[in-house]
Amino acid sequence: MGPLEVEGDGGPIVVKGLRLRALLAVLALEAGHTVTSERLIDTLWPDDPPVNGPNALQTLVKRLRAALRPYDVVESRPGGYALSVRAEDVDALLFRRTAGEGLELWRGPALADLLAVPRLANVAARLEEERLAAVETRAGQRLAAGLPVDLSAEVAAHPLRERLCALAMRALAASGRQAEALELYERTRRTLADELGVDPGDELRAAHLAVVSGAVVGPFGGAGWGDVQARAVRAGGVVGSAGNVRVPRTRLIGRETELEQLSGLLTQARLVTLVGPGGAGKTRLATEVALRMGAGGLDGVWMVELASAGEPEDVAGVLLGALGLREDPSRYGGSVEEDPVAAVAATLAGRRALLVLDNCEHLVEAAAVLAERLLTECPELRVLATSREPLSVPGEHLAPVPPLEAPPLGADAEAAGAYPSVRLLLDRATAARPGFALDAANVAAVVALCRRLDGMPLAIELAAARLRTMTPGQLADRIDDRFRLLTGGSRTALPRQQTLRAVVEWSWELLDDEERALAGRLGVFAGGATLEAVEQVCAGAAGVLGALADKSLVQVSSEGRYSMLETIRAYALERLEESGEAGAYRRRHAAYLRDLVERATPELRTDAQIGWVERLAAERDDFAAALRWALDVRDTELALRLCAGLNWYWWMCGYRGESAAWAAQVLELAGDTPPPGLAEAYAACAFACGVDGLGELSDDRDGLIELWESTERLIEAAEREGPVHPLLRLGRAVTAAMAGFDERATELLDSYAAGDDLWLASSALMVGGPARSEEKLERAVAGFRKLGDRWGLNEALLGLAELRASRGAPTDDLIAGTRSLTGAWVSGDEAIYTLVRLADLRARGGDLDGAGADLARARAGVDGETAAYARLLLGQTEALHACRRGAVDEALARYRSLFELLPEVVPVVPFTVMLHTSYGRALALSGDVEAAMEQHRAALKALGRRDQDRPLLSAVLAGFGLAEQARGDQERAAVLFGAAAAIELPDDLPETAEGTRAARAALGEARFAECFAHGAAMSQRELAAMVG
Repeated sequence: MGPLEVEGDGGPIVVKGLRLRALLAVLALEAGHTVTSERLIDTLWPDDPPVNGPNALQTLVKRLRAALRPYDVVESRPGGYALSVRAEDVDALLFRRTAGEGLELWRGPALADLLAVPRLANVAARLEEERLAAVETRAGQRLAAGLPVDLSAEVAAHPLRERLCALAMRALAASGRQAEALELYERTRRTLADELGVDPGDELRAAHLAVVSGAVVGPFGGAGWGDVQARAVRAGGVVGSAGNVRVPRTRLIGRETELEQLSGLLTQARLVTLVGPGGAGKTRLATEVALRMGAGGLDGVWMVELASAGEPEDVAGVLLGALGLREDPSRYGGSVEEDPVAAVAATLAGRRALLVLDNCEHLVEAAAVLAERLLTECPELRVLATSREPLSVPGEHLAPVPPLEAPPLGADAEAAGAYPSVRLLLDRATAARPGFALDAANVAAVVALCRRLDGMPLAIELAAARLRTMTPGQLADRIDDRFRLLTGGSRTALPRQQTLRAVVEWSWELLDDEERALAGRLGVFAGGATLEAVEQVCAGAAGVLGALADKSLVQVSSEGRYSMLETIRAYALERLEESGEAGAYRRRHAAYLRDLVERATPELRTDAQIGWVERLAAERDDFAAALRWALDVRDTELALRLCAGLNWYWWMCGYRGESAAWAAQVLELAGDTPPPGLAEAYAACAFACGVDGLGELSDDRDGLIELWESTERLIEAAEREGPVHPLLRLGRAVTAAMAGFDERATELLDSYAAGDDLWLASSALMVGGPARSEEKLERAVAGFRKLGDRWGLNEALLGLAELRASRGAPTDDLIAGTRSLTGAWVSGDEAIYTLVRLADLRARGGDLDGAGADLARARAGVDGETAAYARLLLGQTEALHACRRGAVDEALARYRSLFELLPEVVPVVPFTVMLHTSYGRALALSGDVEAAMEQHRAALKALGRRDQDRPLLSAVLAGFGLAEQARGDQERAAVLFGAAAAIELPDDLPETAEGTRAARAALGEARFAECFAHGAAMSQRELAAMVG
């Protein structure tokens, strides 16, 4: 705070130049977090951005890194940059972290030397506002403690800031300078009138009245609600006022944010209702809030537990009992029998009190009437209610109580232990079973428990109690039977809080018949539903659905999807089964989804593609549930049509393993031949299985021929029944090529490219076959662009970029045109594959930083579900990137670590060959030529005589050439480079091209040409003899 300054261990570090200092300031204000390149460019060049913004920014970053040496703290991150320092090392962030108590950090106006940068000027204005708020808070605290306060300088600088002036008046009066306080009021009043045309506000008038009356005792004339909040936070929940709130015997875990928000909200709103499903922890949270607010200096805090009230007329009696008025009638005037609420109002009148109305849902109307009357008659009263539905009283502020956050699948023990749901389970489990700990052996089961129990505190506490006699794994394996399993809660709890079933039944019994019917039917949706889906499948009215949401049985997302917590959904399905309607509504659910995906299929090849992909992605859980049901009831037609339609969505998003797994089950149900009228759907399922199995068939020529013949028969049968999906027709050409029938594949691709189906034509041009060319890919790009198909356009652009890169041509324009292929709707494996391709293209173009950013994004996407081939491909590319950066030792270690993945990868031979020969190239760079040669020989041995993998042979031979070059034998290197280049689809890695140029330069054109030609003419047997 003040001008930008940088302090190193040895003193100040000078950073010159406005733009360079502005860059550092922006990164520092987001210390440790990525600031996107777009945001940095917009900040640094707000009016006249450079033609090539990313390059200009990269240059500026290099200058900043140089200025900060030896501190290497400016990091390249995916999509931007970050300053790798702690937040505590940045004074502005430290000030914010100390909740404004670090006023001593200020050296002058914030960012005083950077106010010419508009965004930083806005930041400076916000910081100044926060400083003034901190000054006011500290002044109020000192006044409350009877300490002197001098605000004269601040008031002179900010004459229109009413709260500051009010505090200054109170400070002056408290020090015996009432006349100066009144003069300040009059001066401020005139300034407000002259400059803003307004009168003093309530706070300034209250200060004036306090000074005039001589009643100055603190900044608010007593402890007001804002002061109560500050004291409550500092007190940490120690009861300091009248009331009946009992201190719980267990810790509240994972509600720090909600506690802070509620404490603040109750200083602004007089009625706050905590809403959420049963077991969410509303009562526990309300109790903690009440304890904290009571510690803040209130005149009283009372908990009114309405669970014991069976009828509306019982509410007033429970209220009287909670406040102790039945036992001590002298505390109020009038008769309890005549009007018990009036007696309560008389007791609370004029008192700053908090009343907690707990468990209002079964008596919501009576609770609403009571709250409204008390708030009307007691101006200083605040009411905090807990309910499974709102009270719907004017001025009510709703505060939803969410489940505790659960960790993602695959989280390790350290990461999982930081999530509040796991922290709660561990706390309660160690109480039930001392010595229990989270470790690598049980973390997967603990994570599964917290996720399957929706992060609901009561359910987690019941599960923790079970850990006395069961392991987490045993409990997780049996959690489908949650209602029988999760019993035995606290004996002192209400009966409806002692078992998981009782919690849900309590909510269910509060529904009317129409609401129960719809709630049961909603159970068929595994992942939520749109309003349209609910109306079509469940015949549900929007009003009834809204009532279920109000009563916390249904959750509504910001996108408008309706869903149930898993525990509530399990109960709803039980009740649906009991009603005898389960089969009918599961069928309606599956039919709705079948129609949805069939409606989407043609749209996936148009400019509506992304919208439909996102629409289908939202239904993934429901598609799985519908397919499972169709298979279980052996509905062949429904299963075939649903799976076939989903196949194209799965293919586009990269979920090909999932597609094949479902398709295999559907084909087993359908039998060996397509049912009448379903040949295309059957062929689509066979296509999914065939594509997934290509890796295993790569060494089996007879198997590939059988696959091609089967594909031909199925597509011919489908064409006799009607139109066939173009991807099926494209698959026909691909299987022909895989089986070795190149002429047939070329004939099919040429006919598709010449046809009138623009999507099929563009796809055929993109695939290309043996005659793949830049010209064809450019036509494919134009076709997909005309269709608006983002997936096809991106794939064609990447393919075109790879061809251009192979001849050393620039590809930046093509890379810049790719979007969406790493979006949220793409499978993790597909995103990794695309990022690896992008990284390779950037590296070939010399952008190693960009390549590194792509690889970092890919690595961040690796989890326990990532396929072995994706991990292997990423690891090899990371190792190659390390070589290109000169970090050869890092590359060697990475290559060595990858060999253990080979047994998991299909097809194993190509991956084995590439890993050995890539490792060999790195060894040659390190100077260990003999070890490099051994790796290339291992690659050659694994390759054998596989004709379909001749491009791999080219890479291996080029690797031998690079090893010979590292040994100093340029002639043998040139021979091997010639042999590699003679193979169809020769190795096009930049390292091979560079090695070839080096050999030409070393040998001279004539000798090089002679050696190169000799290698190109050698037989495979001669080459094998040459390399040993």
